[in-house]
Amino acid sequence: MQGVEEHDERVTIGAFARAAGVTTSALRFYDECGLVRPAFVDAGTGYRYYSLGQLDDVLFIRRLREAGLPLVDVRRVLDGPADEAEALLTRHLHAMEEAVAATRELLRGRGLAVRGALLAEAIGQVSPAAAVGGAFAVLGGVLFEAGEGEVRLVATDRYRLAIRSLRASGSAPPARATVAVARLAQARSWIAGQDTVRLHIGGGEVRLGDRVLPALPGEFPEYRAILDGLPEPVVRVVAPREALLRALGNAPTDVPADDRGDDPDAGIDLTVDGGLHVGGAAVPAEVSGGPMALRFQFRTLYPAVAASIGPDVLLRIAAPDLPVVVRSADDTDLTTLAMPTKTEEHA
Repeated sequence: MQGVEEHDERVTIGAFARAAGVTTSALRFYDECGLVRPAFVDAGTGYRYYSLGQLDDVLFIRRLREAGLPLVDVRRVLDGPADEAEALLTRHLHAMEEAVAATRELLRGRGLAVRGALLAEAIGQVSPAAAVGGAFAVLGGVLFEAGEGEVRLVATDRYRLAIRSLRASGSAPPARATVAVARLAQARSWIAGQDTVRLHIGGGEVRLGDRVLPALPGEFPEYRAILDGLPEPVVRVVAPREALLRALGNAPTDVPADDRGDDPDAGIDLTVDGGLHVGGAAVPAEVSGGPMALRFQFRTLYPAVAASIGPDVLLRIAAPDLPVVVRSADDTDLTTLAMPTKTEEHA
């Protein structure tokens, strides 16, 4: 297989991701959820390796997730009898569509190309995490970061951090620049109407097709240091996204629901004690670890869950006073960090 490096039939996670047509984040998500484990993990470096024999499983899971199957149904299809799998797939047949027509031949030249609809969606998902006002203009924008076969969008107000990665075609040297949220909002409808958008970063600007967006001054925070500084989670929760949103929206607080987004005192209690409870109401979920009790501002946790991709949400919790990682990952992924509020116990 071209571009796949093997050693003792082991394939690096990056090469395996390219061969399977998914991101490395998607493979880590499948690992954490117990769907596809690495064939080998180096005890000294922690590097993950896969075998080519696992490609069919990843491709099959990818198709099932594209059809909108919840995680529990994916497991039933993979592990259950054929007649049960057939019944599950039949029930979801209405959600499946013909594969997207072959991408039009990209224009020659340097630069990365991404699907317009996905780029517009990603802008809408990460932008709410940007700061409104404040002394640092760069925090009022979205960071565009180009890498090998991937474009990453990042926004943060120092209390929330939202990251989404998109697969991209073409080639370009590593580059980064931050664009004001207001300028992206003006260009978003045009971006959404394009089949593909060619992306160039450099010279103090981000060029999206024929749209030139000037970069904001200042250095964007080193978000990777934030992610790398988080300890390993002691609690993992996989919950249906819609059920969790309903529970968050109905959770009792001292603030009317219509005003919660603007009131910093609108607190939401989340408890993991063998199950998941939001404001005392049980939410169906797969839970490992616990017990753990946390409190969030409504305007911090609810948007993070609402912006997530796919039918399931993964919560990675290290401590009640550390950021909680809210993740969903398939072909593209969105990761959000939501900071709990400090209670008297952890102040």
